[in-house]
Amino acid sequence: MDIPRRLIGLQRAVEAADNRYRNNAGENATVALAVWSDATAALVQGITAYAEEQGVPRREVELAVERAIRPPARTD
Repeated sequence: MDIPRRLIGLQRAVEAADNRYRNNAGENATVALAVWSDATAALVQGITAYAEEQGVPRREVELAVERAIRPPARTD
């Protein structure tokens, strides 16, 4: 399945926000949590819309986005 770059970008934004949240404390963590929440909501909306456009289950798109971000390890 071809994954639009916008979904890959949204997934990367969620991961970056998650890392910021995990590495902050106090007030900074509260702000980072809000950023993560917004990024996650945007990703869910994007995945849902794309799944509906393509006529495939949302979970299938979620897994495809994850595979696009983390391709399988090569075994040489």
